[in-house]
Amino acid sequence: MNWIFSLVSLLGAFLLFQVQPMISKFILPWFGGSPGVWTTCMLFFQLVLFGGYSYAHVLTRRKASTQALVHVGLLLLAALLLPIVPSSALKPEGSDNPSWHILTLLLATVGLPYFVLSATSPLVQVWYSRVYPNSTPWRLYALSNFGSLGALLTYPVVIEPRWDVVTQAWIWSGSFAVFALLMGTCAIGEWKRGSAKASERLHKEEELDAQAPAPTLLRRLSWILLPAFASLMLLATTNHVCQDVAVIPFLWVIPLALYLLSFIICFDHPRWYVRSAWALPAMAILFLTSGLYNLPWDWSPGFVMELVIHFAAMFLICMVCHGELARLKPGTSHLTEYYLLMSAGGALGGLAVSLVAPVLFKTFFEWSLAILIGFALVAWIAYRGLVQAQSPSTKKLLGIGFALVSAIALYFMTSWECSFGSALERSRSFYGTLRVNEREDDNGMKFHSLYCSGTEHGRQSMDPARKRDPLTYYGHETGVGMVLDSLKSKADAKVGIIGMGTATVASYAEPGQTYRFYEINPDVVSMARKWFTFIDDLIARGAKYELALGDARLSLEHEPAQNFDALLLDAFSGDSVPVHLLTKEAFEIYQRHLKPNGIIAVHITNHYLNLAPVVERLAKEFGYQTTHLSVDPGDLPGHYRPDYLLLTKDTAFIKAHPPQLPPNAHDIEVPLWTDHRHNLFQILERR
Repeated sequence: MNWIFSLVSLLGAFLLFQVQPMISKFILPWFGGSPGVWTTCMLFFQLVLFGGYSYAHVLTRRKASTQALVHVGLLLLAALLLPIVPSSALKPEGSDNPSWHILTLLLATVGLPYFVLSATSPLVQVWYSRVYPNSTPWRLYALSNFGSLGALLTYPVVIEPRWDVVTQAWIWSGSFAVFALLMGTCAIGEWKRGSAKASERLHKEEELDAQAPAPTLLRRLSWILLPAFASLMLLATTNHVCQDVAVIPFLWVIPLALYLLSFIICFDHPRWYVRSAWALPAMAILFLTSGLYNLPWDWSPGFVMELVIHFAAMFLICMVCHGELARLKPGTSHLTEYYLLMSAGGALGGLAVSLVAPVLFKTFFEWSLAILIGFALVAWIAYRGLVQAQSPSTKKLLGIGFALVSAIALYFMTSWECSFGSALERSRSFYGTLRVNEREDDNGMKFHSLYCSGTEHGRQSMDPARKRDPLTYYGHETGVGMVLDSLKSKADAKVGIIGMGTATVASYAEPGQTYRFYEINPDVVSMARKWFTFIDDLIARGAKYELALGDARLSLEHEPAQNFDALLLDAFSGDSVPVHLLTKEAFEIYQRHLKPNGIIAVHITNHYLNLAPVVERLAKEFGYQTTHLSVDPGDLPGHYRPDYLLLTKDTAFIKAHPPQLPPNAHDIEVPLWTDHRHNLFQILERR
């Protein structure tokens, strides 16, 4: 039984964390590939985890026979819902905020199996403590977190590259059946052994309850607030670093792994958490994080060092929160209540970041707020750790010193964290943060720029004589510039653009031509029309402007054939790749909307992913010829060196535009990407 309890803890946690990226990968193509899809999925899993802990708390108050019968029945019912493959009937049709649709879809697809898995940790620990009353169950909790960490790290490296997502779902479902068998064995084993020693065990628990006072309201509140703040710090840091610091694939894995690691360390043994040893470094790192670009010395850390500092700050906060949580753990009789309130705190942190913060803030201000609150928290914990076993006078001196230092530090940190710079307009939605800035370049040219998080998505000169100039990634010397210039003399040309940005490409539109934009974020459309004149100028010249609001792929899937002369794929948010736009299924849709000699221009500019082999493989599958264009604009102000791959069956166009490869171009063999199988890890640039 000892080995079975351990195996169930490990396997249950492993399956719990494997299902999260797997089911997210299933539904990403249905909801536009936005980072908000992952955040909403995380919220769902936190809420169901709370439900599972609530169920465990109620169930363990019943007779052993009732516990066994109810839980075995629930395991069988969950097994009947396998495999966990979402039905295509659940695909969205509208373009509204998809949060509630995602939550409903997940509930229908994985709700019950995930609910059963969520209850595993508290149930197993209670049953273990009843079968082995002289042993501690806390190592099982550390073991379950180890299983979670293993699932998190193996998915992108081992599971995702090896099997398509449907095969993954079947393997997961088979593993769940094994888990259900082992978990049922635990339930029945506890029932049998518990029945033989029921009176003895109940008597011991009553004695323990009588000897130990019930947890106070303050302690119960701490069981909620400490994990709530750690969860908030995790998600706020993930949003901040993945969108404002560096949009690197798999970057979200690191903070989640550190979060789980803090649980493993703190709940393995009390010796690993010493208050002052963790809280004092946390104070220093949080101050450094806040003042990274504000401290008096001239230092530019670079994004790698910035990531290290931000992740260190998050990890130390989680260590302090989870260390204090472990110090407050109760006796066995209050074990399930402890886990219940802990999971409620985790869900509250997820709700705060996923649903509340986007309504209250137009930036990722919850991260700045977490830094300030975190500093105050660790300063208090550090003080409590240092004054243990000190004389009253020493405690008083330390208290005055800590209060003074903390007040000065918080004064500076508040001024730094509450300063976001000037902007003409800001917005935040399910699809990220946007801002429009008015700036001036080295030549004195004033311009407006649109930023999605930290990435510029186009700019326009405010000089009336230069307002039509296509700047940044869209100049005449670029791949898309060559495509659109080739259509200049074709009065009835029709161009499709996936991803609006500032609508810079509208500057190429000639009278009689039609430019149809596909944009998922309504705020982008609003800012493009309010602060940039590309679309208004297009209409004034006698060209036709069309807009399809919603995910481009879903819109194209339901539209009649558009007969595009050219289709531009420009929906990538910085270096975040909407994978669902680069799969076989997506290109089948594009081909239906393209004229026989039409051109697909794919914008593949990227710091961390080598997207060229993916697009080349798709071109081969559909019989397109390609040319890879990365043209250096030289000293042209306001222009970048973008990377484009052009796909067409027009041999004359290909001959007229020979490849101009980027300096670091290299080719690798990549299998055909599909909705069910694609591997970002394989094309990750290892620099």
